[in-house]
Amino acid sequence: MHQPRIRLTFGLIWVQIAWLTLILCGARYFMLQHFATSLSLGEYGDDLQRMWWIGIRYDLRVAAMAMAPLLLSGLMVAGWNKGWAWWRPLAVIWVALITLLVSAAAMGNFYYYQTYHQHFNVFAFGLFEDDTTAVLANMGQDYPIVDASVLALLLATMAGGWAYFKLRTNPSKSAWSWPAVVIYLFIGISLVFILARGSVSTFPLRRGNAQVSELTVLNQLTPNALMALDWAWKDKKNDVTFTPVTQAQGDQLLTTLGFTSINGQTPMNAHLAQHPPHVVLALMESLGSNMLAFDEPNKNDLLGRLRPHFSEDFLFTRFLPQDNGTAPSLAALLFNSPVQNISHSSAQTVDLDTPFDIYKQAGYRMIFISPGNMMWRNLVNYLPLQGVDAVYDQNALLARYPEAEEYMTAWGLPDEYAYRLAETLLAEAEQPLFISILSVTNHPPYVTPNTYQPAPIALTPQYEQYAEDGAIEQRSILTTFQYATDALGGFISHIKASPQGEQTLIAATGDHQMRRIKAFYPQEQVLDRAVPFYLYVPDTILATAPWQFDKQRVGSHKDILPTLYHYSLSQQPYLALGGRNLLAPVDDAARAFGYNVLVSIDEQGAYLLKDQPLFYPWLAADSLLLDKEQAQSVSPKQAARLQAYPQLLRWHINQQVKGSSTEVQ
Repeated sequence: MHQPRIRLTFGLIWVQIAWLTLILCGARYFMLQHFATSLSLGEYGDDLQRMWWIGIRYDLRVAAMAMAPLLLSGLMVAGWNKGWAWWRPLAVIWVALITLLVSAAAMGNFYYYQTYHQHFNVFAFGLFEDDTTAVLANMGQDYPIVDASVLALLLATMAGGWAYFKLRTNPSKSAWSWPAVVIYLFIGISLVFILARGSVSTFPLRRGNAQVSELTVLNQLTPNALMALDWAWKDKKNDVTFTPVTQAQGDQLLTTLGFTSINGQTPMNAHLAQHPPHVVLALMESLGSNMLAFDEPNKNDLLGRLRPHFSEDFLFTRFLPQDNGTAPSLAALLFNSPVQNISHSSAQTVDLDTPFDIYKQAGYRMIFISPGNMMWRNLVNYLPLQGVDAVYDQNALLARYPEAEEYMTAWGLPDEYAYRLAETLLAEAEQPLFISILSVTNHPPYVTPNTYQPAPIALTPQYEQYAEDGAIEQRSILTTFQYATDALGGFISHIKASPQGEQTLIAATGDHQMRRIKAFYPQEQVLDRAVPFYLYVPDTILATAPWQFDKQRVGSHKDILPTLYHYSLSQQPYLALGGRNLLAPVDDAARAFGYNVLVSIDEQGAYLLKDQPLFYPWLAADSLLLDKEQAQSVSPKQAARLQAYPQLLRWHINQQVKGSSTEVQ
């Protein structure tokens, strides 16, 4: 074995580990400066130190794992001249490619956090599960892809160039004694192994170590992009894993939550039994409360024709989406599934218990409308399996409204065409309809039809303070948001003024928050995730059923369908899964909470869901803001309840897919 080549190999490895660590640390520092304010960090000096200590260990771990194959291969061929000749150019290529990968991932993680307020997670794989062409087109429009690519290539070229000049010269001829070589090898390999583990203790540096603070941004910045991607990939694999369950497991979860059952039943209502109303449920793209906070009538109008309906009808603002993306929110709302990939998973042929079943049993016709292409997530095939009688996507809308093609974007047609079809179907209906609508316009590239005349829009100082940088003009973002709400408002106005107005319920909510809006945690944690829940129930129906509106009631997507059931169906059993009627005269205390995968809320405040949950009380009675000065630990009993609800959702989908038994496992 050629001793100088061994030392040269180690020298190359140490420099590259340091170089990769420097890139990852630099990315963390840049994100810290951009996403964390000095005011918020001043109180967290110890946490900041922990972030850097753990973060650098993550960086060294990634760097060591990336260089380990190069080290082992170099040591194997160090004494073989022909093998060494082959290894040197391959080593240069490896160094350059790894640097390119690490640099690109670090920059991608920056823009991902800017958009989603989280490091890479399972949703990052939506690039491959959504319309990939559309996603890439939007990225090119709103992010400096070219500049980032050039920088990544420059860093890779620098690393590859240094490796080339380092390896093109012959290593030193000076020889060491064999004992010295053995000791050097042992120490060097052991050190790389330790760095790759990130720890000298029993367990390697793991995911749980990233929890360094109650300040969310520090926890999000602790892992680097590659570690976050590794966790996201594992989450993705677990996300589509289904296992058999036992009834005993479900009963234990119900006991922990204080539920008597996962089911419910609507009371007897003679009027509804004789006159079942139409039901329309709209899931709105990015209808986030974080954007609605900037609404100023006659100045920065973000509601358009939706404004009077928000004032006249029921509006719940302390309300959360179950998840933070379109696909998972849709799966939770319409399929009762916490698995966002259910429609194209191994369970895609399983007929689940869904809201479509409930309404179909009551004699309804199921309609799904979206101006997007429903090959997305295999929905065009999956929805009929779940009981939908007709799916109308952009292709069906184009056949009916060919003029719409002029306004098509990568994500679909303008929302107004979906509402136009819904109006027609309601007017022509010969049986009660349950219509679910998935809007798409409020999405990059943020383009509205040139026929749309927007209400006043302004880049107010408050909005500019929160708007993230991007290539898309901010007025276009505001105008598109307004267009989406205005189109919904126009639809509601049309239905109310039509013969169907007294026999149609209309509900609308957001799928997730508005992207590219900054948030200051923890005080804005709920505001950053919240969506409104709007509900119109005709007076003729309200006169036949008891109700009480309390705008302070908290809720989430789990409560939408149970509320609709109570004002459209008579004596109908349904799957509740923790949801309840938000207009009930007396609220259901056990189910009076709102759930999102990141935060849970009740009348007292919010619980940030992590390994050790933290509670923050509401800042004011009518606010979505939290009192950041009053962070409190959570009792073991409450922590168990917080953990039990997502476990119940997972238990139920496993029961649906794999079945359950009465056996105790």
